[in-house]
Amino acid sequence: MPEEITRCRRCILPSSYPGIDFDADGVCTFCRAAPSPDAMQPAAHRKTQLDAIINAYRGKGAYDVIVGLSGGKDSSYVAWYLHNEYHLRILGINFDNGYRSEYALKNIAVLSDTLGIDVVTIGPNLKFLKKMYAHFLRRRGEFCSVCNNMGYLLVASFCRREQRLHGVSPLAVGGWSKRYEFQPGVSVTSMQYFFETLTPSLLEELMAQPFIEEAVVERYRRLHDPRQAQLETTGGAEKNAVAMDMIQLPDYIQWNMKDIPDFLEQTLGWRRPPNIHASHFDCTVFPIKGFLKYRKFGLSQETIKNSVMIREGAMSREEALARCSLDQRDEPSVYRGFLADLGLAPEDVSDDAEWSSG
Repeated sequence: MPEEITRCRRCILPSSYPGIDFDADGVCTFCRAAPSPDAMQPAAHRKTQLDAIINAYRGKGAYDVIVGLSGGKDSSYVAWYLHNEYHLRILGINFDNGYRSEYALKNIAVLSDTLGIDVVTIGPNLKFLKKMYAHFLRRRGEFCSVCNNMGYLLVASFCRREQRLHGVSPLAVGGWSKRYEFQPGVSVTSMQYFFETLTPSLLEELMAQPFIEEAVVERYRRLHDPRQAQLETTGGAEKNAVAMDMIQLPDYIQWNMKDIPDFLEQTLGWRRPPNIHASHFDCTVFPIKGFLKYRKFGLSQETIKNSVMIREGAMSREEALARCSLDQRDEPSVYRGFLADLGLAPEDVSDDAEWSSG
């Protein structure tokens, strides 16, 4: 992508963003359609709804709640909040994707020790995971959708087994914020996209994995995006009937994306590497995702998040532009080694495949 690109004069979205256009004042489609900052915040009564949900599940099993714990900022804050606000018995589930960072592992240990959280690590066969990563890179030019969706299938399968063992399906609480994470036109998170990309043989291998419940896979294949299938939605009811009851904490409380990393560092001794975006350092190959996205669209995931924060009044445009210097514009040092580990060459990675609309 070119170094000099046209950006929205209100936020920082570039002209290369799919579906974007600018008015005569240089303001982009998304800024013109955005609600007021006050309207973008959860209503006060949502906290009351959260209280009711938590109380309905408290004491119904060996653990009150399950949190998918990666060691990154969102899941770490979810664990801290549930522990301090509700004093819940929390079970953390960590997905070993084969590329967990030392920062992530240390943060999980800190959370377990400081908050008294039990942690279960689920590590699917690495050979199978690598086959999936390689397939998605060849077909789609990305590989993160494997982790995005396998994580949900693994946690849901775990919850289904817990239901059989303890008679109830534990409540799972995530830290995914549609406001910041939903990326129309450039997302690779949808379950529909994931299953459409699988070959029949890969689907058969997926079904045969010991940590995967076939009934969960069959039900999730009907969903578009489990992150948005909340308790109150039709998709949520369909998903919960076989897998788990899930909510996303940012739907119910103030979610200060910009301040969470500093808060975790000061409160828990949680750590992140210096001079990078605060998101997703929990995976050693995440810089490759940033590189592939920038090469394709001329932006990073942080560009989208920071543009939302500009519209909310939580970040200045100047600060967001300065943070663009952290974007992974150049090929990261781990790229070719990762490809070689998967049996791929750079030319095997698709450059023109469509990504999901989210």
